[in-house]
Amino acid sequence: MSRKSAKKNIILAFIPLSTTLGIDVEWNKPKDFMDDDAESTWMHKSLMEAEELKLDLECGLLKPKDMPGRIIVEPTSSLIPRTAARRFEKELLAREAALFVERDFTSLCSQLESRLGSCKFEEGLQILAKVKRLKLTKIMLLRNPDCVRTLRNLRYFGKEENQFELIIRKKGSELYEILKKIFNTEQEPDEKFWNDFSEEVKVFNIVTKDLKIFRTALSDQSYLRLLDVKKASTSTTDQLSNN
Repeated sequence: MSRKSAKKNIILAFIPLSTTLGIDVEWNKPKDFMDDDAESTWMHKSLMEAEELKLDLECGLLKPKDMPGRIIVEPTSSLIPRTAARRFEKELLAREAALFVERDFTSLCSQLESRLGSCKFEEGLQILAKVKRLKLTKIMLLRNPDCVRTLRNLRYFGKEENQFELIIRKKGSELYEILKKIFNTEQEPDEKFWNDFSEEVKVFNIVTKDLKIFRTALSDQSYLRLLDVKKASTSTTDQLSNN
């Protein structure tokens, strides 16, 4: 009679090209501990390490071959605990939803420019209403600065004081305030926000220039992890060069 594979305490990660990876939380776990507290401390530390490895895999800093054994490529369902599978399913659904939001954002901004350029103001206002309903994130805006610029320019749209142009400028200003709130800078003057945002875009482009397909799959959390690692690496390099 064949023996079923034992479930592993793993965390699942998803990387571009539709690859699922598992990180073994109990990798190299000691057989014995002094007491329950010691085991709990070890498990907590290993879990935190696994979460960091997950982010490193998802932002391209780490490859499965870098940690053979601990990183499991395409783990079978027999190895995956039900709680880990449910968590991963939620993550995939959230990732898919975010991709659709970003796709709609770029498409609507393109349509907006086209409609307003053709003086189709009513259609433009309908598009602005759709943009306002989108749940945008910081990483979406950093990946699409031209869309942010389009919305920013709406504050000065048109030259005539007709009803539609006034409304479009008002709606544009409201949307711009929403974008500022995403960056927690709603209290800052508009131009300062734009200058700071432009600098963040430059940093984003520099940090992600070698990521290729990983760039489009970055979440806000994985980008922060990537940024922290890059900053730490730069700081270490600077310290070594100064010694």
